[in-house]
Amino acid sequence: MRASVALLVSGQGIPQEVRRVVVVGAGLAGLGAARSLTDRGIETVVLEARGRVGGRCYTRDGIDLGAHWIHGTEGNPLTYLARQLSVPTMFVGGDSSYSGGWDQLALRGAGGAEIGAEEKLRSVLLADEIRDELDAIRRKLAEEGASDIPVAEALERILTRRAMGEEERRSVEWHIRVWARDDCAADECELSTLWWDDGYQVYGYGDSVFVGGYGALAESLAEGLEVRLGRQVRSIEYGGPAGLGVRVVTDDGDFEGDAVIVTLPLGVLKADAVQFWPPLPRAKREAIARLGMGNLTKVVARFDRPFWPPDQYTFGYLCRPSADRPTIVVNLWKTHRVPALVMMTGGELSREMEYWDDARLRGWTTEVLGDLFGEATPAPSSIERTTWGNDPLARGSYSFMALGATPADVEALAEPVGGRLFFAGEATYRHHWGGAHGAYASGLREAARLTRDPTLLPTRVFTENRRWRDMVLRATRLLNVLTSSMAQEELFARLALLGESAVFSVVPSGELAALATMFERGSFAAGDVVFEAGERATRVYVVASGALEVRGDGAAVAATLERGSVVGEYGGFESLLRTAHTVAREHTEVLALDHERFHRFLLAFPESSLALLKLTIERFARERRTPVGMMLVDE
Repeated sequence: MRASVALLVSGQGIPQEVRRVVVVGAGLAGLGAARSLTDRGIETVVLEARGRVGGRCYTRDGIDLGAHWIHGTEGNPLTYLARQLSVPTMFVGGDSSYSGGWDQLALRGAGGAEIGAEEKLRSVLLADEIRDELDAIRRKLAEEGASDIPVAEALERILTRRAMGEEERRSVEWHIRVWARDDCAADECELSTLWWDDGYQVYGYGDSVFVGGYGALAESLAEGLEVRLGRQVRSIEYGGPAGLGVRVVTDDGDFEGDAVIVTLPLGVLKADAVQFWPPLPRAKREAIARLGMGNLTKVVARFDRPFWPPDQYTFGYLCRPSADRPTIVVNLWKTHRVPALVMMTGGELSREMEYWDDARLRGWTTEVLGDLFGEATPAPSSIERTTWGNDPLARGSYSFMALGATPADVEALAEPVGGRLFFAGEATYRHHWGGAHGAYASGLREAARLTRDPTLLPTRVFTENRRWRDMVLRATRLLNVLTSSMAQEELFARLALLGESAVFSVVPSGELAALATMFERGSFAAGDVVFEAGERATRVYVVASGALEVRGDGAAVAATLERGSVVGEYGGFESLLRTAHTVAREHTEVLALDHERFHRFLLAFPESSLALLKLTIERFARERRTPVGMMLVDE
């Protein structure tokens, strides 16, 4: 006897209980939902247009032509699922935020020469600076309530202010395309500056792969489920009178149930390839229109045996400009003992490549591999490419936050309609869109929503915000470089000075050492103006020797700042205007820190940020002669 689960929803003509559910799509979202419902005793049928399960997770001849990695191994729900199903995985390292793992990448430049560690570090640090400035533009747009702009426009503002040579420019463009074109599967002109990574969460460091490919996971997850292959859905009817449930119309018969979970890819929804009756609510249709569907093409070159360094997992292609070439080449021999190299490209280039004839594709592949490994590179035994953009059942690879879209659109897409129509898939998962783990977790979410059983949800773990992790990794690299290049005597002198400061003495000692490296030394002659009232605060100063005078109206000296005194630290929390003139009373040595670097430090070290914020609030309270509690109420 089939179990039923009360919907616990009244009104709106919603059925009182669910005995049968129709799931549209046998990707990880649909299979995850169906497995959860079936395990709860609910009759569930999965309709899949393809002749296989997995959707955009597709393994052929040992090669993943769709999803490839478990991004962030520990904490990822797919890691737990693989362990439950006894599907073997292999840890490959790297970093799921796409701003780490550079030590493991063999970066090759002109002529295929491997770029040395120092030059590679310079390349990474330069890209870090660009990303820091991009974050600064994003924060400014948000603070001012300004309209969103494409990432390409923000980057152009940054690059036009910099004098860079051809090689530096090429390096920066390569790094940009790694995270934009080949991670988000979209070009910079399509991505939202404000929202492209907003709220996206990442799991533990280091990625993994499935030894048997993602297909092994999908097939194992589908075991025992009622999956009808070759059933292409044409329409979904969900708005009939109470008690009639839903009807899903396919080319090979109709399927009825009490509810339907739709896991169609965003690209299919955008194309209106499946009709809904009644039509979807306006908010959902607009969300579908605004969100972006990216495209990623894999070009797989097979050989009889490896001719490349067999234990090097990834190669970075910096041999020529990356506009029409890949950024990363992956060695499948390292992980799967398949003698093949995979070149990946995203965005507009990937869409164009799907239409290339075989001769052009072979020429492109031969040129790329020849650039990397030299003229003696043998010809591949076969070359194949993925064509997810031209696939009518996918119409792209995965979603991204397009200009004009916001994360609220992801939430709108996930919203059920009428208590009968539910949505899952990577494009519906607020904190993990664009990933296979987001697709799987969304299926569990809808099963839990439909059954009102929260135990179906994936185990919650503490996850990091991708934007925050990016900032921390960039700050860490910078701090390591600054620390290694600073004499011990200088570091000790800075620590002693900051330790005397009433402001920075509250910073934990280990983090104070990191902060000390970020300052720059400066000096002012007697009478020099340090800053004037009304100008935007951009730097914090710590007096090392001599003295500064703070002057109010009428040039009267309001305060004298001597060794250990700090001025300008409030701007690290909020962009403020200077309220007084400050000049050097005599020759004065200072440590100076620009607010962007200070802001990076505060984001990277939350304990220090809280300590300094607490001190700042207490100082404001004292200055206003108001108890802290009352001050907060007034504010």
